[in-house]
Amino acid sequence: MFGPRIDGHNGIALVPSTLEHFKLHMSWMLQPETDRFWGPRFGEMTDEKQEERFKKTGEDQTQIQWSIAYQDEPVGFAGIFDIDWVRRDGESGIFIGRHDLYGRGIASEAIRLRTDFAWRELRLHRVHNWIAHANRGSRRANEKVGYTQMGLFRRSFFRSGEWYDEWLGEAYPHTFPDQR
Repeated sequence: MFGPRIDGHNGIALVPSTLEHFKLHMSWMLQPETDRFWGPRFGEMTDEKQEERFKKTGEDQTQIQWSIAYQDEPVGFAGIFDIDWVRRDGESGIFIGRHDLYGRGIASEAIRLRTDFAWRELRLHRVHNWIAHANRGSRRANEKVGYTQMGLFRRSFFRSGEWYDEWLGEAYPHTFPDQR
């Protein structure tokens, strides 16, 4: 399902994704600067497949997805996936599709908004994620809002001719800065 609009600081907001936003994913993921750590991608990246994914995402009760807007322009996406409603646990993810906007705090604010929603609205017990260990910017953005390392998954995926370790992070309501 798609999450509601959540306005943050500095012109950053999480907004319900539209089909037009989903179609931007293709161009974002084809850029080497943005897709470096995203992991292997397979399958068709056609408008028809994006329409199908959009419809499935909207109907899926085990995920909440948003588009990230910066100054009212879609620049990426974020979400909580594979939500286990019994254990109150979900896996989080984020993707900034515009490499010219890296380092502006967009990811940190989107992660803060998404995680705050997980505690306040979804009442989750924990949110966890997997980040390429070499992706220092993404790790730093997650740690900034209360995620801590729970492990390191060594040589977990092969990309661009090399093996990458993954940083396994988790956050709980009591580790989240706004909840202290």
